[in-house]
Amino acid sequence: MGKRARRGGSREKEGQEEGAPRLRVLTAVAVAALASGVLGLLALARGGPRPAQGDGSAVSRSLRLEELQPGPVRRVSCHAKSYRPIVPGCTPAPNDCGFRIVDGLISQEEVDALRKIAQRGMALGGGAGGPTILDLHSGALSLEDKFIDVWMAFNLSRRKAYTQSELLVYHEVTQRLAAEVEATFGVSGVMLTSPTFFSRISADRPPRIPNDEYWHSHIDKQQYGSFVYTVLLYLSDQGVDFEGGSLCFDSPKTKRAVSRVAPHPGRAVLFTSGEEHPHHVEQVTSGSRLALTVAFTCNPDTAIHNFLGRALPDEGSSNSDTNG
Repeated sequence: MGKRARRGGSREKEGQEEGAPRLRVLTAVAVAALASGVLGLLALARGGPRPAQGDGSAVSRSLRLEELQPGPVRRVSCHAKSYRPIVPGCTPAPNDCGFRIVDGLISQEEVDALRKIAQRGMALGGGAGGPTILDLHSGALSLEDKFIDVWMAFNLSRRKAYTQSELLVYHEVTQRLAAEVEATFGVSGVMLTSPTFFSRISADRPPRIPNDEYWHSHIDKQQYGSFVYTVLLYLSDQGVDFEGGSLCFDSPKTKRAVSRVAPHPGRAVLFTSGEEHPHHVEQVTSGSRLALTVAFTCNPDTAIHNFLGRALPDEGSSNSDTNG
């Protein structure tokens, strides 16, 4: 494991975060883990509750929430229907769902490298509302109120696309997160799935369309059917880069916030993706929040393969596959 990521320090403005592409919807979900959805070309439709049920700003301000801190996994009962078909050894056992907050899984250098990857791609686009999504696997990148292909955008702009060595840190971090998920939940065989994406939320861009309203409660398994485990990896610092923007876990019954997590660079939130974990992101009130949503599945048919397939080979190297 790398050194614990440093907090504080000067940071460049990021500009929006968390969200997800499959070419539609992804904003609300994306932004919480939201990001959790960029779906390789996301065809999902949003379908989460409207403000009265999960307004991330009003509810979080009006209720006294438990402030969650790093520590051991907190177990909860699984929502059985969320994990069918059962994959022995990979899908969670009935009483082994839960969440865990971990600091220090990646180094400050890795945080900086991931931020650079996100910034370089997002410079070619930018959502009209608060969230901007970048999914390297599908190529989906927010541009105004639609999605474009970031790889095509590099080509059209005559800028050099990502190279395999440039994205190696991305691959190494997602592999490390997979190992942490397996250790946390006592499983094996988890595989990277789509959408896995960067999301940036900018406070200075008000929502333009319903999908820009990222603060509504949602469930990852419902939004993205392939998800079994979700990891939210934060790349910017609450109180330094932005204000607001906490991750809130909601009551499965009321969809109202009961606890929250403050985003800090290198902090990871691991949780099972089923109906036991509705969640949302509080509204970002100033600055820009950047995060990486990493999703894992137990189904090889929905796994990401050929991870670096669209990246440019480095000079003097042969083009080889790297599985997620």
